[in-house]
Amino acid sequence: MDALHPEEARVKEGEYPSNEHPLETAWTFWFDRKSGDRRESDAYVEGLKQAGTFNTVEGFYRHYAYCVRPNELPPNVNVHLFRKGYKPMWEEFPDGGCWILRIKKKTARNHLGQLWETLVMACIGELFEVPDVVGCVLSTRYKDDIISIWNYSNATNPQVRFRICEKFREILGLNLSTVVQYKEHMGSMQDGSTYRNARSYTFSLTPSTEPADAAALASALPDQILPPAATGEHAAPEAAGEESKK
Repeated sequence: MDALHPEEARVKEGEYPSNEHPLETAWTFWFDRKSGDRRESDAYVEGLKQAGTFNTVEGFYRHYAYCVRPNELPPNVNVHLFRKGYKPMWEEFPDGGCWILRIKKKTARNHLGQLWETLVMACIGELFEVPDVVGCVLSTRYKDDIISIWNYSNATNPQVRFRICEKFREILGLNLSTVVQYKEHMGSMQDGSTYRNARSYTFSLTPSTEPADAAALASALPDQILPPAATGEHAAPEAAGEESKK
């Protein structure tokens, strides 16, 4: 069964306590541990665990208070926050994809927590201003940590993902020289990884460029992500090795 579009999943009157403040849609926390070949969807679903669903501001804080903070998570753990009714699976959004930000381990661990909390708050507060945002993910790995934002579909309006990317930069306060990546879920279903073989982009704002189209293709990954890898707005990134498989 196809996933509902986010606009069809709005919280309705009577679905929340009258003394609480409703969100636009309900959200669910999920978690799993990185395992073998991610293309084995049945095994992946079996490993997915729900940690709770909420549809109000107060409900969010009740759940978030019990979440393990990013700097306390072991490697190879994925924490997902998705709109209720969706599973954090490529197959749910075959026409969509995700924007990816890699954070080097030597970056202060509390910085990862700040970025993740900011992204979570932005999602439930609808700061991306487009219903196509369906969820966000925190992935801890040995070499680096990763946060990503998932979009529903690129089929009807491919430019929506670039508007999401620009809001991603604004919300997280990323420098224009920061490199982000985008991976289509169709590609992930083929190679079995959310992050491997993702395309790299840098932000480029000029008088002739609208913010919605402000992500420009970069030739390769730099060896640093946060703090910015390159100095100067047009510095060329350096090549990096093969990306970690989810």
